[in-house]
Amino acid sequence: MRFFTIIVAHVFYQQVTVYSMVFFIKRTKLDVNEEIKMLNIRKAKCDDIDIVLDLYKDLIDKIKNNKFTPEWEYGIYPREEYIIDLIKSNEVYVGEIDSEIVSSIVINHKPNPGYENIKWNTDLENENVYYIHLVAVNPSHKRKGIGKEMLNFSFNQAKENSVKSIRLSVVKNNLPAENLYKKFDFEHIDSIEVYDKYRGLKHFKVFEKVLN
Repeated sequence: MRFFTIIVAHVFYQQVTVYSMVFFIKRTKLDVNEEIKMLNIRKAKCDDIDIVLDLYKDLIDKIKNNKFTPEWEYGIYPREEYIIDLIKSNEVYVGEIDSEIVSSIVINHKPNPGYENIKWNTDLENENVYYIHLVAVNPSHKRKGIGKEMLNFSFNQAKENSVKSIRLSVVKNNLPAENLYKKFDFEHIDSIEVYDKYRGLKHFKVFEKVLN
């Protein structure tokens, strides 16, 4: 009888543990969904400059030893003055949750060096194209879908402004970034080598998403 009681107790403990894990997983997903719903995306203001700079600085510091990175080096790329100029030109958008800036993206009509010789799927003037740069998410908010929401925002902005194509580049071998963009129907168009006086020779894969 005592042996039977021990078995029942053990099974009951396992069931409670499983139920607790399921509850935790469901609660975690719920919390993440709630955070996404609270995400407010807006244009960065001059008052945000220091916070946005810190966002890139902290992100680069946290991912520098990762296997896959965008190969950013703060002060080299991106340079502070470059980010500041982009903010002043109204080309930077930030995502915030409870007034905390947790993400950033650059959306403009300015192609990167090396784009001029690419055979894109669309023959458009730059004013009809969005170029995406410097997508960043605070490491403490990773895996919450914030990066995806920033991309969705760029798609919505494009449709509102009659933009027909979105283009971007990914440093070679940054597989997580490549896979993310492919999920959003970005097509790999070409691979290029670009020499920059600050970064040296870099290899990029170039992607395009054509909007209907």
